[in-house]
Amino acid sequence: MLSILIPVYNQNVVQLVNDIKDQCESLDIQYQIMVFDDLSNENIRQQNKSLGHEFGVNYLELSENLGRAKIRNRLARMARFKHLLFLDGDSGIVRKNFVQSYIDQIEHAEIVYGGRVYQSQKPIDSELVLHWKYGRTREALPLKKRLLDPYLNFQSNNFMITAWLFSKLKFDESVEGYGYEDLLFAQKIKHMGGGILHIDNPVEHQGLEEATQFIKKTKNAVKNLVKLNQAGKLEDVRLTKFYKKVSRQGMKNILVSYFKSNEAKILKGLSSKKPSIWKFNLMKLAEYDTEMNRKK
Repeated sequence: MLSILIPVYNQNVVQLVNDIKDQCESLDIQYQIMVFDDLSNENIRQQNKSLGHEFGVNYLELSENLGRAKIRNRLARMARFKHLLFLDGDSGIVRKNFVQSYIDQIEHAEIVYGGRVYQSQKPIDSELVLHWKYGRTREALPLKKRLLDPYLNFQSNNFMITAWLFSKLKFDESVEGYGYEDLLFAQKIKHMGGGILHIDNPVEHQGLEEATQFIKKTKNAVKNLVKLNQAGKLEDVRLTKFYKKVSRQGMKNILVSYFKSNEAKILKGLSSKKPSIWKFNLMKLAEYDTEMNRKK
């Protein structure tokens, strides 16, 4: 019935797998849980190794790092069942009827997105606040807001799809590292004339990253965005819409200059207990402008 596919990179997924397994067992359904480790460090591999002895769990340690797109495509190719449930390795199950909620939709849609939430309490470590604050502001959207644009508000952390449809779409393996592979995937669905059913069935994003690492990954995502735009693969997203808007208003150069003149101070503030999401977005704008000019 259901193949649950979990790509792992430096994440302990024992609790996640056990929670999913318990729900599947209680429902008495046919299932498999596939966990592929994308060359995590040895400490993490040792923590997850026990999963290889669990009934219903296929645990595989890869000998090379494939990246976010390739490992998901490989998981799908090796899955047994007609429905695939993709979960990020840093997910936490927050509802006892999580699996049931997806099972209930099997006959109603070919692709279903459940959403994500973040912990309600602000992290004690100031280095984690930026990721937490950005996630709660921009990613943990309630169902009503996600429905306003089902494609733009799709994320690949927690979704179910038929194996048939996934074989026609797949993740674009030209996208390197972190950033925009999920929106590219959603736009492929849109261009095929397909729909994405959004439901209220979130997982908790538990992999908060320190501000320095989160900023680094964000900059990589911006680089991917420019490449995808240049290749004509991706339609406008929030950042490109904002860039075009401030360019039309004659504000783009002013904003970019302000960021570059105050970059050190702004980056320091992003690692503080009260990071500014506006300044974080300003950093993204300046990075996008730099990458656009580099391509010309």
